[in-house]
Amino acid sequence: MDFEYLVDCQNAIPTIAEWYVKQWGHLVEGDTFDDALRRMRDYLNRDKIPFILLGLDQNDIRGVAQLKYREMGDIYPDREHWLGGVYVPQEHRRRGVGSEIVEKIVSLAPQHGVETLNLQTEKLDGGLYTRLGWKPVERTKNRGLDVLVMERRLGP
Repeated sequence: MDFEYLVDCQNAIPTIAEWYVKQWGHLVEGDTFDDALRRMRDYLNRDKIPFILLGLDQNDIRGVAQLKYREMGDIYPDREHWLGGVYVPQEHRRRGVGSEIVEKIVSLAPQHGVETLNLQTEKLDGGLYTRLGWKPVERTKNRGLDVLVMERRLGP
C-alpha cells in the first residue's frame, strides 16, 4: 500500500467527508456533508499537524487516518496528540489496511515531536489497537458513547 497526504490528493476530500459523515455524523447534531468538507481544510498539511494520511492501492483509497491535536481536550487537556478518523471502507476491511495506516501514522508522528499518541475507540477491548501495542488509559463517555481511551508511547 502507498501513502499520500490529503493535501496531495484533494480530489479525495468529498469521498472522505462522505465516509466521516456516514460513520460519525450522528454524533454531532446537525452535522452535514458540507460541514465535513469544511473541516477537511484544516487537514491540508504535510509538514505539520493536523494532517490526514490516505492508504492507496493503484490510486484506490483503501483507508484514511488523522494525526491531530486534542481530540478530547475538554476531558483530557494534557493529552495533546491523537490518532483519529481511522476509516477503512467495508470492502477493504479485514485485510490489514487499518493496521498498516495506523502504523504509518505512528512512524510519522515522532517527526512532528510526538512522544505519546492517544486515541479513543468504541471497541472497549481495544480491538485492533490492543493488537498493535496500544495500552488502555480509561473507559469514559464521549458524545454519549462509551469509549476506551488508549495511548502508545513512541519514545525510547
